[in-house]
Amino acid sequence: MGDKKAIIFPSLLFVIFFFLITSTGFFLIRIIKINIENLLKGEGEIVYNHIKREIDINLEYLTLFEKSPAIITPNFLNIMVSDETIVEDLYNLMSDTEDMRLDKLPLTTFAVFDMTGNKIFARGALRITESELRPLITKKQETILKMPTNQDKSLSMGMRVKDRIFFFTIDKTELELLRKKFIIEDILEREEKRFNVLGINLYDQKGKPFIQQKSESADVFILSKPLDSGFLQGYTMEILISKALAKDTIKRTTLSFIFILIFLVILGALSTFAIFLLQRKHEKKVREMERELIVKERLVSLGKLASGMAHEIRNPLNAMSLSVQRLKREFLPEEGKKEEYLAFLDIVRGELVRVDRIVEDFLLSTRAHAPFINENLFTILDEIITIINEKATSREIRIISKIDPQITIESQKDRLTQAFYNIIINAIEAIGQKGSIEIWTRTKDDAVDIYLKDTGPGIKEEELHKVFEYYYTTKDKGMGIGLPISYMIVKDHGGDIRIARDEVQGTTFIVTLPFKQRVEKQAERIVQGS
Repeated sequence: MGDKKAIIFPSLLFVIFFFLITSTGFFLIRIIKINIENLLKGEGEIVYNHIKREIDINLEYLTLFEKSPAIITPNFLNIMVSDETIVEDLYNLMSDTEDMRLDKLPLTTFAVFDMTGNKIFARGALRITESELRPLITKKQETILKMPTNQDKSLSMGMRVKDRIFFFTIDKTELELLRKKFIIEDILEREEKRFNVLGINLYDQKGKPFIQQKSESADVFILSKPLDSGFLQGYTMEILISKALAKDTIKRTTLSFIFILIFLVILGALSTFAIFLLQRKHEKKVREMERELIVKERLVSLGKLASGMAHEIRNPLNAMSLSVQRLKREFLPEEGKKEEYLAFLDIVRGELVRVDRIVEDFLLSTRAHAPFINENLFTILDEIITIINEKATSREIRIISKIDPQITIESQKDRLTQAFYNIIINAIEAIGQKGSIEIWTRTKDDAVDIYLKDTGPGIKEEELHKVFEYYYTTKDKGMGIGLPISYMIVKDHGGDIRIARDEVQGTTFIVTLPFKQRVEKQAERIVQGS
């Protein structure tokens, strides 16, 4: 349940954060699209206004030229050139008629003859005389051309194209329209290059293409507006602007946003997982601290209780010892039983001394107010190894010491000796027969780690938190107070004991002790021990 709560809250925060970022990102992309469309529209408006002005100016010159042909300006020269271009375009159009349907020709009055003079196709009322047709049939001339004059504003032309002869007439209205078309095409081609647009199309009053430079496509922004010109009433201009740059900008922005989202998802997942791990670690540390606090409170209570009981036990022990001495001195039996009597008294007195020593040792382990003296760690552990080596050897257990002989720490030697003695004895009893105990050290900035590794059966995970609880033991004859006392002594030294679990083989006790004791900690321990 705790793990679920640990991950639900950061996950919920991440989902909310991700939703806000995603919504903001899509909103910004939408705004960018709108702004780009407005920019394209603005660009199109500039092109539209400029082209409209150019068309009005040039078509006004065309009107003046028709009214007063004697006026010659550079603009009028362009208009004059337009008639020649119209004739050339029509000639090229007729040259391609073999591949075209005759009824699709964009002329209102024309006729087509074969090389014998027979009419193949005709549209409109066009009279062709024998004198006009004969030079083309006899191949004396390739073309016959009559340009507009003041009296006759129409343009007439005959031409021979392979095995066909074409005659057409363009009246004043058609010619004006073709001139306008030529002038406007020239303007559109020129301005298209100038403004770097894809195309500019013009449509007549019926919506049919008048000038079409480019058809619509998917990557084109189209601005369509009425031309609103007095010379081309009802016409519509269509400006095609490339959306490639805008599309590329949006694509890059979208990809960048997607990459940011992917990065945020990965970062969020890692952060959520990290928060989950940190929260679990924090909760585990809190549980360990609570467990340590409970153990410490119990050990302190045990120490006080044991100290009081030890004092109470020593009083009857002293009385019993004095009584034994008096029995030995004043109440001797007769000679036949005297020797056996004295032997029993010596056994009783020896056991009393041993019990008194055990009580003394137990009192020693609870004396937190003893002074701290700078001691050599190697010497402390070497003395313990010397004492218990015989017991270890009898069980074929080797004790391997790799302790740095230069390490010194401030400690209560007798109490610390008791702590290490309990841990090593516990390791010997855990191994049982045949094995080894390895002891080594690793120094840190202000402390030293003492590793005590045995080759016993190991400690199960569910038993780890019970190891330092008093009266907890897995041995038949154990009391369950050795390791709790060691734990209390190490804690009184400002250190800690950790266990590296290995269920397959062995347990490693890691005892951490500071090199120097803090003054406030010593004062606190003296108050607790008094």
